[in-house]
Amino acid sequence: MKSKILYSSILMVTGSLLGQGTSNNAGPSTLNEISIQGTSIPKLDLFKSSILTKDQIRDRQIDNLVDLSGMTPNLHINANAIQSYGDIMTIRGIANTQLFGAPGVQLYVDDVPQADVSSYASTLSNVESIEVLRGPQGYKFGKSVTGGAINIQTETPGNERSSELSTSFASYNAQKYNLSSNGPISDSFSYSIGVQRALSDGFLNNVSGSDNTSKTWHGALKFFMDQGNGTRISFGSNFETHELGAQPIVNRNQSDFYYRATDFDEYTEIDRNQQFLTVESDMDSFRFVSISNRNDWSMNPNRLDLDISTESNTTSPAQTSVIIQDHNEWTQEFRIESKEDSELEWNLGVFYADSEIKGDATRSFGFTEVTRYTIESENISVFSSIGKAFSDQNYLSLGLRYDNFEKKMQRTKNYTNFTTFAPETKSFSRSHDFSSLSPSFQWEHTFADGFTGNARMTYAEKPGGFSPYTNTETQSTFSEEETMAYELSFLFNPSDSWGVNLTGYLNDIENYQFELPDAIDRTNYYVANADEVIAKGIEIEGFIKPSELVTFSVAYGLCDSKYKKFAGSGLEGKQVSFVPDHTLAFSMNYRFKSGIYGQIGTKTIGETFYWNYSGDNPNDKIASYTLLDANLGYDFNYFKINLFGLNLTQEEYYTSLVNNLPGSPGIAGSPRVVGMSLSLEF
Repeated sequence: MKSKILYSSILMVTGSLLGQGTSNNAGPSTLNEISIQGTSIPKLDLFKSSILTKDQIRDRQIDNLVDLSGMTPNLHINANAIQSYGDIMTIRGIANTQLFGAPGVQLYVDDVPQADVSSYASTLSNVESIEVLRGPQGYKFGKSVTGGAINIQTETPGNERSSELSTSFASYNAQKYNLSSNGPISDSFSYSIGVQRALSDGFLNNVSGSDNTSKTWHGALKFFMDQGNGTRISFGSNFETHELGAQPIVNRNQSDFYYRATDFDEYTEIDRNQQFLTVESDMDSFRFVSISNRNDWSMNPNRLDLDISTESNTTSPAQTSVIIQDHNEWTQEFRIESKEDSELEWNLGVFYADSEIKGDATRSFGFTEVTRYTIESENISVFSSIGKAFSDQNYLSLGLRYDNFEKKMQRTKNYTNFTTFAPETKSFSRSHDFSSLSPSFQWEHTFADGFTGNARMTYAEKPGGFSPYTNTETQSTFSEEETMAYELSFLFNPSDSWGVNLTGYLNDIENYQFELPDAIDRTNYYVANADEVIAKGIEIEGFIKPSELVTFSVAYGLCDSKYKKFAGSGLEGKQVSFVPDHTLAFSMNYRFKSGIYGQIGTKTIGETFYWNYSGDNPNDKIASYTLLDANLGYDFNYFKINLFGLNLTQEEYYTSLVNNLPGSPGIAGSPRVVGMSLSLEF
């Protein structure tokens, strides 16, 4: 096991780390620390994270998770029209699987891990900041992930009362209405609340069946109490109801890029509810943190038309899928950690998760296929890290995590209405137990003021799981995935006028979890394990401010992710599915003293393979595309007006592919959108 590579290193340096005397530095340089108000996730550094502020999110019209794709290096989110499985997130060549695998990229909302990507399926509302962490996480908090994490912070209760009313109108009759308010209830008790209503007619030319209308209600409520004795309590709830019309799967063999024909007249409905409680208490020599969470997500039902007709053919036999799914998860985290003024930084935590997924899928292809399944999972983890500055220039930290998983599945599949075969029922149950021990090593060296280097080695494992849709029992269980991650970064930030962060990384992944179509029925998928994948690349993040009024920024990620060994697949040496070969984001932001502000920016997603059965099929890939966005606004202090345009060059592109269906269809990306937003603070 690759983790053995790190164990000897940790044993050799632990003694010297603990044995060093007092230093002028009690931790990493403040240049590399980001402190987020109202969060219980420990401080994070620029070598691993990028942050989007509330203003950036609003000005660039970032409405959902897919909009984040390419905004930070090597982050790509593949839109999935089959909402039961969620969007596929990738960071540094490591992807989430759709089919019930553990996340390679973990989503957090208010520091609370979400059950899966699907559990936060649509709009971003009442958001204060979004933080993207690259590389393995899990030595300081929560769930363990191999690729990275996204932490969404909603509005934080404050000590001063403020409210905001905002609305926006855009192409395709898109409308958004927001109301938020926060402030004190008493000297020790404060609140924040946000509600959003979003509507859109959709951009597809749907010539039959349902319309494309999307309707969403989203709300968030948080309370904060400061007991005055070092104890702080926050609790709240998030909810969302999302109704979807015809889903944007289009046939790629047609002249009208936005043409769609569907036989369904009903909506797909997705509901999400989350409740959380966080307690922080400062003791004499350490801090205690408790995070409790319950997350309920349901889809009742997902309706999908599978025959994907072209303009010239609207008479294809009805091929449909109706999926009902419920996902419930409860998590509990306890953590003790050092205070900010401690010479030795340390933490010790326990994490527990209990989840259940129930599904019922009915598919018609001239015959009827009904799949019913229940997947139960229990996870308990113990994690710890320790760090110390042992000179004015050097800081060392070590991490160790233990995970234990117990999973089981029961599945029944019935086939009826065959013309040539008798009805058939396939039922089986599976169980999978798994444990791992994962170490991490990080060293930071300050060469000079504004010039810092960082080296990190981390071993991480992603648990195995089940594929309930496969027809073959031997394909229903997949094994754990092992990642050995190496990272070297240099941060140059000599002044407030410019800065650049350069990172090189290499992920050596064994038993890479990879989705394949079922050999009997290509509309069903299962997760296989590729023997070895190598993902390596570079990341560049930089900014320059020629004046206080103008800022230029760039975020570039290169990812060479290839199957090194995958016996019997024919994919060795080919690009890994769902991972673009590069991402690039550029923006110019300006804000004049008169109140005029705005930005112009581009976002590029490089060539991306998808199901990639052969590695050479042109229908398996999306060519690189670039989107141009801009906004222009005026700030009257309490009132703002903003004009925006998205995809101004009218680029025709796909956000993902579904090539196992007729016509090798894709998920159409949005055409040009122009609009206006208004906001009033009071």
